[in-house]
Amino acid sequence: MKKTTLIISLLFVYLVINAQPNKRVSAFNYLKYDELDKAKEAIDDACKHEKTISDPKTWWYAGQIYQGIHVNKKFKSLDADALSKSLEAYKKAMVLNFKDPANQNLDLNKEDDLVKFTLLLMNQKTTYVDDEVVMDIIMNRFPALANIFVNKGVTEFKDSKDYPASLSSFENSLFLSSLSGKLDTPIIYYAALSADKAKEYDKAIKYYDLVTKFGYGVDAKEKATMFYLKAKVQQAKGDTIKYVETLKKGIDKYQDGSASLVTELINHYLETKQGGQALSYLKIAIEKDPTNATYHFAQGSLYDTYYQNVDSASISYKKAIELKSDYFDAYYNLGALYYNSGAAIIEKANDEKDLKKYDVLKKQADETFEKALPYLEKAYELNPEDNSTMQSLKTLYYRTGNMEKHDLIKAKLSGK
Repeated sequence: MKKTTLIISLLFVYLVINAQPNKRVSAFNYLKYDELDKAKEAIDDACKHEKTISDPKTWWYAGQIYQGIHVNKKFKSLDADALSKSLEAYKKAMVLNFKDPANQNLDLNKEDDLVKFTLLLMNQKTTYVDDEVVMDIIMNRFPALANIFVNKGVTEFKDSKDYPASLSSFENSLFLSSLSGKLDTPIIYYAALSADKAKEYDKAIKYYDLVTKFGYGVDAKEKATMFYLKAKVQQAKGDTIKYVETLKKGIDKYQDGSASLVTELINHYLETKQGGQALSYLKIAIEKDPTNATYHFAQGSLYDTYYQNVDSASISYKKAIELKSDYFDAYYNLGALYYNSGAAIIEKANDEKDLKKYDVLKKQADETFEKALPYLEKAYELNPEDNSTMQSLKTLYYRTGNMEKHDLIKAKLSGK
């Protein structure tokens, strides 16, 4: 009786030990017939057992099963994280498939190990446990998985606005494409945008570096935009030196499409009170796009506030108005330019003791105020609620003796 018990016990142990390889075979068979629920149960057991946990085929099957679960609507609810598990299973299958045991512990989530892994794949002398496994994963599984991750990333970016998730999806797609020998620059761009939105600035710069290096974009304007986006990330990081360098590089490389870069650089120089630099790039901008009213207005504003050059400022403001007939800011600034010039002449006249010289200066001031009127009146017509315009007009009407209009403006201001 004791002998019989011992034999039964040994038989039980034998069956348990050998059941797990059979689990892997069962998982494969269930996969063939799209019985993914049963396949998942079997492969999960095989992935834990000491007999099959280190076999690349176990993880090769696991990758296929979890990939199938993700794409099959009937079984998708089995595991919400099936796509990521599929990728990790394929990675494990690839690593365990190296014949040299020293390479079977590579962690592909670590950069150094990933570089070593890539070099091993590129080395024709590298030997594998099963050539079919590595060929199938690289040639068939990874390209399909790369497309799935792209679609997932687009949904996460556009629909759910989950930028860290979309970044992860696009990065996974890039990893898979690179192992298939494919450089997918649009996906690099999407990864850069996702990293930017997620405030992962170092990663954003890394990916923008690549798209600028490879000249991503359909035309000069779009290619220049890549430099603009990279510069804005550098600005967000507080790296002003690299921000300016990137803008200048983009302008130099894509002169025909660099309007946004030039405008950005001009605004930076204006904000940092570097008028000379701003003016030099404004002239470049106007050469590239002479019909851009904004550039002429900015140039007028620079001549006005930075250089106090009334003649040059008025020419630029008038050109802006010529190009854009409803340009409120240009009308207002031109009117204010003449108004302030008239006020300066009056101030000078008030200090003049010689009556004849005073009369000459007074006449000049009145003529200058008269020049301001039509432009400020047009500004008022375009924006009748602007306080600054009304205050200036009230004073001008008083100085020019038009008390009827003065009173109307005054009443309007009092009622506000």
